[in-house]
Amino acid sequence: MDHKKALEKIKKCLRLAASSNPHEAAAAMRQARALMEKYQVGETDVLMADVQEVAARSGSKVNPTQWEANLAGTVARAYSCRIVFIAGPGNWSFVGEMAEVAGYAMTLLLRQVRQARRDYITTKLKRCKTASKTKRADMFCDAWVWEVRKKVREFAGNQEPSAAVEAYMQKHHQDLQAGSAVDRNAKTGTNSARAFNDAMNGTLAAQGVQLNHGVGGAEQLALT
Repeated sequence: MDHKKALEKIKKCLRLAASSNPHEAAAAMRQARALMEKYQVGETDVLMADVQEVAARSGSKVNPTQWEANLAGTVARAYSCRIVFIAGPGNWSFVGEMAEVAGYAMTLLLRQVRQARRDYITTKLKRCKTASKTKRADMFCDAWVWEVRKKVREFAGNQEPSAAVEAYMQKHHQDLQAGSAVDRNAKTGTNSARAFNDAMNGTLAAQGVQLNHGVGGAEQLALT
């Protein structure tokens, strides 16, 4: 029996240990403890057994844009996950019991906002200089993300990460370093009529994003 199968068997025994039948509960607890000793499984390992770590590709390998970081944070909070940006491969790593759904949501949402950005540049910003075009497209994306944020939270909720997630982070990500996202509009006025127009267009573009529960009652995300 490998470590993963042992964990599953231990979890099953611990569930049986909560039985109202005292003899069954005691036997299940003895078996759980025996398995934990045999396979060197600690209480923390059992606690973390349902926690997953799932990656979603970023648009940057080193420093993501601020609007993308805001989107990743929104998805992480909605699915009760912690999030880590892995520089080098350029991945958002979601940690939690619903990490798989969070990673899926991030991938689809990021794909949609990038397409909306390309469409906006092509139709509204094609005559702009490159630097101005990038900043204005970022303003558009920032508004897009904030509009979608409300829909994601309504769909998925906003529970805090569990103790198991925190334990996982302590074990696997205890040496995290603070990073910074790229905000190309940090030194640019955002109160201009042009900035307002870019933000309004971003908000309008995001209104077509629909979030629905998956088929068969599965807690999955579908975007159209």
